Formats: sequence, structure tokens, C-alpha cells
Amino acid sequence: MKKKIFLAGLLAVVALSLFGCGKSLQTRIEENLSEHTCVYYYAEGEGYYATLSSGEREDEYLLNGKSEKKVDFALLAIKPSVGTSEKIIKANVAINGESKLYELELNDLNFTYMVDLEQRLSGDESISVEYAGQTLEMQNLSKDFAIDDVKAIEIACNELSDKIDGIRRGNNLNAECYLRVLDKKANNFDNMFWCFTVVTTDKQTFSVIISTVDGSILAKSE
Repeated sequence: MKKKIFLAGLLAVVALSLFGCGKSLQTRIEENLSEHTCVYYYAEGEGYYATLSSGEREDEYLLNGKSEKKVDFALLAIKPSVGTSEKIIKANVAINGESKLYELELNDLNFTYMVDLEQRLSGDESISVEYAGQTLEMQNLSKDFAIDDVKAIEIACNELSDKIDGIRRGNNLNAECYLRVLDKKANNFDNMFWCFTVVTTDKQTFSVIISTVDGSILAKSE
């Protein structure tokens, strides 16, 4: 009887182990995404340009290698053509005809003004932004990406599999991941790129830049 109980318990442990190991690398990464950009809008005028990235992100945005509670986001960024000393600017954003005034705070790292609209965009919205007397109609550029966000994550998983395997501990990834769209204007190219970054619990980081056109790897941290 004791032998049967022992064998039954052993089989249960093996089954649980197999179940845990059954998670693919992509599934582990998707569970640990602290920022997952899905939709990207863009507009450019003489006085400024604006971007609007939307998806899901970590509620408390901390680069600590841990991915916790997620919330919807829509991050609006405005970069004036002429520098300003203002710490806060105001802009009207109209989504499907409903307008709201927002305050955008200056990001000292890239001199861009930002605000989270705290919602998730589908990509089908009609969006305009008005700042400094100029109204721009935003275009959803991500809908024309040949490589969408899901495919970009798959490509990143394959490209970084060796590095990610090195930081796994059983079912735990011991890291958080970020998928963003690189700013069209800021990167000095006409094309758009996906940027996938991994931040480990001991603050190591590695990234890969992926073409939205053909999925090719354009840059990779060593």
C-alpha cells in the first residue's frame, strides 16, 4: 500500500512538473510584459509632432525586473519644434469627436511632453490633437505594419531565447519585458521599428530592434 501511495505521489509531482514546463517561452514573456504597445498613432505639423502609443502596461511603472498589475494606457507625447522652458503644456485631444483638455508634463530625458490618457485604443478611432493653436489629425500607422505586435514578440523570443533561458528559474522568468514602437521622428528614419527590451531582477538589460516591414533584426544588444 505504501509503495502504491509513493508511486501515485511521484506521478503527481512529475505531472505537475511537466505541466509547468509546458509553458512556451513566448507565453512566459507575454505574462511578464510590463509594457505591451499594440497601437501607434502619429501626426506632424510645422510647430510640433505628436505620437500616441496604446496598449497595456504595469500599473506602477518600475524598471525592477518584476511585472505586476497591468492597466490600459494611451501615452500621448508632443515634441515642439522650438524648445520651451515650460514644465507643463496643455493640449486638446479629440477622440471620435469627444474633446478633452490635458496637461502634459516635460520629460527631461528627451524634452518631450507626455500624458497618459488612461484608456486602451482599438486603432479604429478618429483622433486629433490641438496644441499652440495648431490642430493635427493623427494617423494610425501600426495598422499598416507588416509585422504586428504579436509577431514582433515571437521574433524577439526567437532572437533572444539564449539570453532569456539564462535568466529563467523554473517557471519564473526573473525579468520583465517591454514592447514599444520607436518614435518615427526621434530615431531620424522614415521607417518605424519595434523595440523589445528585457530587464532582469538584477538590473541587466538587453534589447532587440525589429523592422515593422519585414521582421528583420536591425540592432541587438550583446
